[in-house]
Amino acid sequence: MLAGLSSIVLPALAATPQISAIEGELDQGSEIIILGRDFGSPNFSFIFRDDANENLLIERLTSLSSITQGDAWVRQGSAWAEPLTQYTGKDLARGSDSNVYRGTGKAYLGWPEALNGRSNETLFISWWFNPLMDPGANGGSNKFLRVWDHPNGEHTRMAWDQMHIVYWRKDVDSSGFIEWGGWSGNVGSWNKIDAWMDSNTNKMIIHVNGREVIDVDDFRKSNVSEGLDVALIGFDPSIGDNYRNMVFGIDDVYISNSRARIEVSNSETWKEGITSEIITPISWSDNEISFKLDLAVVDKSSPLYFYVINSSGEVNSRGFAKSSRAPSKIEELVIE
Repeated sequence: MLAGLSSIVLPALAATPQISAIEGELDQGSEIIILGRDFGSPNFSFIFRDDANENLLIERLTSLSSITQGDAWVRQGSAWAEPLTQYTGKDLARGSDSNVYRGTGKAYLGWPEALNGRSNETLFISWWFNPLMDPGANGGSNKFLRVWDHPNGEHTRMAWDQMHIVYWRKDVDSSGFIEWGGWSGNVGSWNKIDAWMDSNTNKMIIHVNGREVIDVDDFRKSNVSEGLDVALIGFDPSIGDNYRNMVFGIDDVYISNSRARIEVSNSETWKEGITSEIITPISWSDNEISFKLDLAVVDKSSPLYFYVINSSGEVNSRGFAKSSRAPSKIEELVIE
């Protein structure tokens, strides 16, 4: 043995989730069980979900409660912005889901009640966004998402707009850091946005329709007890008059301290540009996950492909297929 090598410890590599079987019928609302291995044991402190019709808060996958629609968000618009309103018009329906939020011009929600009093240093946010005009057509810096920790805005701050992301610790850094890469979605269509922030690994990643648009490796949180929180989600143009007639939809907001999740798609492989939907878990262990099927965009009449993303962001690159006429078990695929 070479001298000195005995003291070197190599870090363990995160294992990729492998699905071996799926049990249950593919009916809306039916309970499904995914069996396999290397799903991990994520620490779900909370999952908050707002589908513009019902607001659910799940604490540590053990307690589920419903939040009254009007109480779900502390901030509903502002003195300079309108709140998002519940809407059921066909022009903004998201697949089979006719309950969405509608906004016109500067309009947003902020500070979900479910995150009040938490100290999380990580945050995963997913939502669907449908702008009926180009959100950058008339200039300005037009925010889709703002994340702070303390409500006074004097500590951790992040804002993502159609051009770039700006982030800093106002109490520490002399100025903000900028990473270029903003809006890449489609006007007049529903676009799925996923944002992950981790102050422990200094990572911040944003995907639009499965395409990575932001990848930051120097994100840091201020040393305050307040956790990362959604200060704004919606549309906040810097020059409000330029977008006063812009109509947009927001739907299916999913927020958690963990990015571990189940996603379902009609795509056989996990790749850029796929359409997929997040399913809220009921239970989760390293070899078994249960949930109730709830899909709005993915076509249930075609084969469904199931994906498990663990807390490290690893995912089975080939989906596990299941349809009403397909067997519920296939040979396990192991990716070397």
